[in-house]
Amino acid sequence: MKRIRLPFAAAAVVVTGAGCVDFDIEEQFIDTRILASRITPAEILFSPLFLLPPSQRPPIPIADVDVEVELFAFDRRGGDVTVTTQLCPEGAGDASCRLYDKDFDDDFARLVEPGKSQVAALLEPVTVEGTIDPDSRAVGRVTPSTFNYTVTPGAIDFFQPKNSAGDNVPSIFPLLPRFAFEVENRTQKDAGEEVFQERAFKRLPLSIDLADPSLPLSFRNTLANNLGITLCDGPIPDDTEVPDDEFEGTAACLHPRGPNVNPELIGFRLESTTDASELTQGTLEGEPDLRNGSLIRVSPDASIAVTPMWAPGAVERYQVISFDVDTSAVTVLNRVEDMACNWYASRGLPSSALTSLEFTDERLGVVWNFPVDAESGERDSLVLVVQDQRGGTTVFTVNVEYR
Repeated sequence: MKRIRLPFAAAAVVVTGAGCVDFDIEEQFIDTRILASRITPAEILFSPLFLLPPSQRPPIPIADVDVEVELFAFDRRGGDVTVTTQLCPEGAGDASCRLYDKDFDDDFARLVEPGKSQVAALLEPVTVEGTIDPDSRAVGRVTPSTFNYTVTPGAIDFFQPKNSAGDNVPSIFPLLPRFAFEVENRTQKDAGEEVFQERAFKRLPLSIDLADPSLPLSFRNTLANNLGITLCDGPIPDDTEVPDDEFEGTAACLHPRGPNVNPELIGFRLESTTDASELTQGTLEGEPDLRNGSLIRVSPDASIAVTPMWAPGAVERYQVISFDVDTSAVTVLNRVEDMACNWYASRGLPSSALTSLEFTDERLGVVWNFPVDAESGERDSLVLVVQDQRGGTTVFTVNVEYR
């Protein structure tokens, strides 16, 4: 699987203040932490017919899309928890959109039935009482962790940007409604401990499919010509047809495509070295030594090294539509995914909190150093969160039990 380096926008943590402050170690989870969330499908493509007002659309059926949201929250201390999840329109509420209330939203008030009830169900906050299973192989995993939603055509209309009159303002760029999450450990709170509600959010890209094959070719070509772009006849070529370094850059035309998918890992290679500088380089395919959730027995004060292994085609090629300010023209750009691997451990420390093919050493694995005070029978987990640039996410764990 050939790779090239592309700019990768990674999340940054900025800390300000004076004096000495004892901060938690970012790559180690002890109390309540939300490490990741995964949405399947990772992206929803919608028809160019949504560029037209509902009253002007031809009677072509547009299907609902079922969405599964999985939350990866952990708390090594155990106990009972409260989990809340909510879907909010782009730009609603504060940074995590947790303050959004549809009853005070002018766009929601303009909706009519049956779409209003469908959108109301989609936006309704869901709160569940769960637990942290002490018998789970993944140490401290919060359950339940899965939530299901249905995105209807009416919801796609609702998420469109609006003018002051409430009319859709069509956009060729992705819409980014967000799922907001909140987790609180009730057991620790009832015991009088200082407990913070952990909050996070995850964008759900809704992208217009200008090359939608369900529409007549003449309609697609007219739309593309109006935007100043050309449609390609076939799909995006793979790296056996065009090398990565020749593919990346400005594209001559827009290929038909499917929605982005979450990166597919198959497991880990258990390395024969514990020297981080000697780990295997690049993206690996083949038969893994460890599968997701594997449990292995180890000695305290020891180390193991693992490198993620990928399913064929896990690194995707894709295209983005851009706008050149200097020429006032719409352009199409070819891109190849980079993967950011974020590592966390319940105890002990991985040798790196972030590995990525963007970096010069091109090693995606880590060395996991176990705690010296672990006792026989105790368990710990190493959690890998893989992210691409388009919202795709995959989470894998390796679990150990001490001899």
